Amino acid sequence: MDGITAGVFGSDQEVRAAFEASVAKKSEAEGIQVFTRTESGRRYSLLDTSDYPDRMQGYARIASIADHALYIFPKSGKLAAPDGELAILLGALGLPGTLELLDGSSSPQAAVAALRGTSAAEFKVEERQTTSSAIDLTYVQPRSDLPKEGALVYIDRAFTVKGVGTVALGFVLSGTVSIHDQLRPIPGPEGLRADVKGIQVSDVDFDSAGRGVRVGLSLRGVEPRDLERSHWLDDGSLRLSDSFTMDYSQSQFYRRDVASRDLHVQLPGEMVPAKIEKSGSELAARLPWQVPVWDGMKGAVVDLNGGALRIAGGFTTKF
Repeated sequence: MDGITAGVFGSDQEVRAAFEASVAKKSEAEGIQVFTRTESGRRYSLLDTSDYPDRMQGYARIASIADHALYIFPKSGKLAAPDGELAILLGALGLPGTLELLDGSSSPQAAVAALRGTSAAEFKVEERQTTSSAIDLTYVQPRSDLPKEGALVYIDRAFTVKGVGTVALGFVLSGTVSIHDQLRPIPGPEGLRADVKGIQVSDVDFDSAGRGVRVGLSLRGVEPRDLERSHWLDDGSLRLSDSFTMDYSQSQFYRRDVASRDLHVQLPGEMVPAKIEKSGSELAARLPWQVPVWDGMKGAVVDLNGGALRIAGGFTTKF
């Protein structure tokens, strides 16, 4: 089973909630909010967060793993600073999307003009009613910047279930995860492996799950405390590193230099502290622990103390 993930981005939480309730069924409310929908035999997961604009981490995480963005234009018809920041986030991570105009909030021409200078101005425009249950997501394609080979799972929660043992919840970013696979926690102790003894998708048992699917993995050989610092599970095939060179593109709206500063980098799934350094004519990120890396991996440089704009720019890794 493969799936498609779409992030729902917007500054008005009530408007997003009404939109999501009309097109999908809520399946998770803790942490990343997950809404599911099946269309033409394919599983779609709509992802949202409740911590924006106070915190950037939730939306940055979603944008880093989603295949597509559903950008909700403000019902007021006018962009506020958080709306602009979200548009810059999507551009930094190279996420394609759809510009959703709800209940006549704006004309397509005015909305595109307001977003000029961001990638959201190039999005496909959809005019719809908030309460409409009809939505076409069949044109959404899997993102192409994730690993081409090997299984990689981003995990956002790990806990104990009575009678089951250790369970990790996450998203399959690449490859396929199957029962009896031996997965490596990243970061984690050298040689530690977790045996997949069960896989659930929306409380239904499966023998395997592919990219784009939200999974619950029942694991043998690890305890939740072993996964406290682990953000990923892989099949052992991915390169691990605590540094990488970046092909960096700074946002035209972010005015400060990022070199020689302690900032954060948003990687596929997790935001990690990083020292941004000059590396010849390029920039490099130095991290406090090893993470999975690959050539062409996309990410964003984040300044959590940046005020109204916390997204400095986007990058692609180079090896």
